[in-house]
Amino acid sequence: MDIIEFKILNTAIERVLNQELAELDITYMQAYVIGYLNMNRTQEICQKNIEHSLGLTHPTVSSILNRLEEKKLIMTEPLESDRRYKKIVLTDKSSAMTTAIEEKIGKITERIFAGLSMDEIESLSGVIKKLTKNIK
Repeated sequence: MDIIEFKILNTAIERVLNQELAELDITYMQAYVIGYLNMNRTQEICQKNIEHSLGLTHPTVSSILNRLEEKKLIMTEPLESDRRYKKIVLTDKSSAMTTAIEEKIGKITERIFAGLSMDEIESLSGVIKKLTKNIK
């Protein structure tokens, strides 16, 4: 197996996600951040949390957050516990989009795994986790 196969798969998945999410005027990375914020809605999330949890760099997250703020999909507020930091919260506009995002990503996920059994999917998931652990 050649490592380039992983890159080809990743690029194909990114392309399909971006094509589908273009209807909502967001990229897959923006959807990724919106999903993370939505799943952690009850917590105070700041940029460092996103960087750490999603494995992204500071400049990457800054760029994504700036675009989401320009699109009025997020807003920032001072943290109650430490006003030097800003928490990132979803706006009503992005909250209304979460179902559509989840539906689109769900359809793409079904497409990716079409023809695979649950055993194959679980096995693949295990292998991917091991590979990820190996390179960290």
